[in-house]
Amino acid sequence: MYPERIVCLAAEIPEILYRLGSLDRVVGISAYTTRPAEALLLPKVSGFKHGSTKRILQDQPDVAILTSGVQKELAAELSKQGVTTVHFNPHRLEDMFHTILLIGNLIGKSDEALAYVAELRQEVDEVRQSAAELPFRPRVYFEEWMDPIIVGTAWVSDLIEIAGGIDVFREKSLEGRHASERVVEADEIATAAPDIVFASWCGKPFMPENFLARPGYSEIPAVNNETVFELGSEILQCGPMLLDSLKNIHGIIQTFVGGTF
Repeated sequence: MYPERIVCLAAEIPEILYRLGSLDRVVGISAYTTRPAEALLLPKVSGFKHGSTKRILQDQPDVAILTSGVQKELAAELSKQGVTTVHFNPHRLEDMFHTILLIGNLIGKSDEALAYVAELRQEVDEVRQSAAELPFRPRVYFEEWMDPIIVGTAWVSDLIEIAGGIDVFREKSLEGRHASERVVEADEIATAAPDIVFASWCGKPFMPENFLARPGYSEIPAVNNETVFELGSEILQCGPMLLDSLKNIHGIIQTFVGGTF
């Protein structure tokens, strides 16, 4: 009645299944999976954009779960091979909760999913309430890629706003479902004058010296304040790990506002 052999080609899905008590149904994961630790013992059957359908089919999945437009070709190929696919395309933080509820329904764990979502929403609300007590909201810039320069997707913008910051490119983040729609020029960042900069270069280590070497960046408040930070790649996965990123961002904003950097 419910799938018993699940291939998770989206790195955020194993943690959801683990929290719903169903990690034992997972027969393959993405090589980009980082948590939970129990999932890392499972066979890695794909990367992110690319994967061997032949290798995936060896696990005889009842369903393959994918995410984002980046995986559309992989999803299409699996469908051609007769694999049932569930393909999420999250954009906002709210989509993370919808994903959990849909997976709960898919595997027959709807009550557990509702309880888990309630728990996560409570954690988000606690950060939001703490942020509301800040005396001011600093201007924040998030960089997802450096060439071309791409600002964060909408769920990253949501995290910044909930954590107590003002995302200097929020409108572009909300409107840009695709990375190509979130490209900005280097001088736009200097003009935005962020107080804090966060970066996570999509799996590539952030090189602050390259960022700081851009013309005019010595005048950016975040550069003068030495408030330029690298965040873990988990912030680019629309799953429960975003709660850790939210708390991390909020802690940095609190410290900045308190003047203790």
